[in-house]
Parts: sequence; C-alpha cells; structure tokens
Amino acid sequence: MAVFPQYQDAKTDDRFLAAQQKGTLPFYISCNRLGSHYPMHYHDFAELSFVVEGSGTETINGVTHELKSGTMSLLLPHHIHELSGSRTNPVKLYSCMFDIHILFGNPYESYMNRWIHKIGSDLPSYHDFEGEAFQAVAKLIEQIAQEHKEARIGRDAVLRGKLIEVVTMLLRALIDGKESAAAVGPAEREQPNVKAWSILRYIHLHYNEPISLGTVSDHFGLHASYISRMFKEHTGKTVNDYMHELRIARAATLLTASEMSISDICLEVGYDNYRTFARAFREHRRMSPSDYRMSHNRPVISP
Repeated sequence: MAVFPQYQDAKTDDRFLAAQQKGTLPFYISCNRLGSHYPMHYHDFAELSFVVEGSGTETINGVTHELKSGTMSLLLPHHIHELSGSRTNPVKLYSCMFDIHILFGNPYESYMNRWIHKIGSDLPSYHDFEGEAFQAVAKLIEQIAQEHKEARIGRDAVLRGKLIEVVTMLLRALIDGKESAAAVGPAEREQPNVKAWSILRYIHLHYNEPISLGTVSDHFGLHASYISRMFKEHTGKTVNDYMHELRIARAATLLTASEMSISDICLEVGYDNYRTFARAFREHRRMSPSDYRMSHNRPVISP
C-alpha cells in the first residue's frame, strides 16, 4: 500500500499563530475524543499525547501499538503517525503541541537533548502508565490544561516547567523499560518494512538538505537500487519524486503563510537552483510560485 502522509505546518495553525502574535510560549493543549480514524500525517512541531480513557490504535513511523488509559506518546517533528479510535469506546486524550526547542537551553537540563532525540529509534515512542504513576501523570496533565486556560502571571514559565516534568517522567519510564517489546530491536530493524519506514523518516527529517538517493544509500549502507525498489513498493514513488513533493508542499505553505521572498523559500525547502525549484513547483501545482502566492491573495515579495 502506497504511503504519503499529510503535512501539517505550525505556520498555518491558528493556535500557534495566536501564540506568535501574543509573544507567548509556542504551546497549546487540547482534549479530544476520537471514535474513528485520523489519517496519516506529520508536522514540524512536537506532540505529547496522553490517553485518559477509551481504546484504539496509534501507528508511529510504521509501528502500531494499542491506545488505552495511561498511554502516553511523544512524537518528534516529522514523525509520521495516524490514530484510530473505537466507535463503541472512543479514545479521550489530551494533546500537547509545542515547539520542541522550548525543552532545551537550560544547562541543568542537558539530559533532555541527550535522550529526546532517541525517541522513535533507540527508545520507543510511547509508554503505558499504570497505578500511582498513571495518577501522577494524569494530575500533571490536568494542571497543564488548567494553567494553559488561565492568563496568570508567569503562565509560560509554569507551562514550560510542567511540560519538562512530564516529558522527564516519560523519558525515565522509557529508559527503565527500553528492553521491553515496545522497543525496536536489531533483529526487527532488519525487516524490510521497518527499513522502509526508517528511510521514510530520514527523508522527512532531511528533505530540505542537499540529499539524494546516493546520500540515503550511503547513510543506511544499502545499495541504491535496493532502496529505490523498496521505497517505490512502499510509497508508490521514487525517492527523488517523494522529496520533490515534500519540498513543494512546504514551499506552498511558506508562500501563503509567510512573508519570505520566493528566492529565500527556494533555499529554505532545499533547492539551490531557482530554475529547478520553479520547474518542480509548476509540475506539482500547475502554476509558478509567484502565481500561486498571488492566487492566495498574498503579495509577490521580491528577493
């Protein structure tokens, strides 16, 4: 089955835009009920979710696990995921969306940078909290939701502190239990499907850099023709076509939601040649970048 997830950009999310306009912490929390399928997607911000009740499944980078009361997941930017909730027992969960950079910067929290980037690779992406640990995490999540709702002095400092606390609790649980079945072991990494998802994730993380099929081949130590064949079977597209689609999707968002010049957008999404960018954009959007911007009632900003 071909895989091509939807892209969600913080620049087009009203809740992030509101925080940016107010000069507040790039963070928001919502409580949602899910009784159906939420399609495969990825975004450029981090997401921490916590299930209060209900049942369903979550798939992160091709690995599926059950959702139940106490399940906490942490998705790093560009992790690909989808959710399915039970119609008879809908999932009720809190979702915290935030700019991952707010977790870093304090020298006394250097452990965060050391471990956070292992999520989804050396560490699993989720943990099922139970008993007293569940109660402690649930209380902390409710405090975050309440603090976010109020506009009290020091709100951003409290939110950041509580977010770091809950992420730390998750990291401790993941590190303590990393030998569990939820972690992807070396043998599992040799399976073609897991390899395909690893390659897909790598491209999602580096698509705006000067990478190619050869770069991907060197990184994974696999023959380019093998990667090409496996990737085409998994996504229905070649590696280069897939990267072009990622870059153009990002460019389209920047054209309609930012004040960046078109030449800067060209560089931002990974093209070092404007002609290549313009040609690829026209192939995917059936118009030039400037016409696309104008069609969305945005002025054409000169370089």
